[in-house]
Amino acid sequence: MKMLLIVFRQSMVEHIHALLTEYDVNAFTELHNVAGRGETGPTVQFLLSPGGNCIILTAVSEQLAYRLIDGFTRFKAEQGMGQHDTLHIFVLPCEQVV
Repeated sequence: MKMLLIVFRQSMVEHIHALLTEYDVNAFTELHNVAGRGETGPTVQFLLSPGGNCIILTAVSEQLAYRLIDGFTRFKAEQGMGQHDTLHIFVLPCEQVV
């Protein structure tokens, strides 16, 4: 199993949900208005800021994880997003223990 940690701008939430639906991912945890600082600078830290980030965590099979990564990579290319645009996917090993 793999845990995908998906970080993106709040303004992209509908696109991200559509991609997850396309790959039949229907179980995830979503955090809104996440503040932080990265390569593109700080995110704005007030409620419902258009510059705020979201994070989605989803535990999926290894095969699905890499299919999703390919889908997100294509999405970034289609949107003309570069390396420093705010859509980042991280893959973590995942083992359910309880």
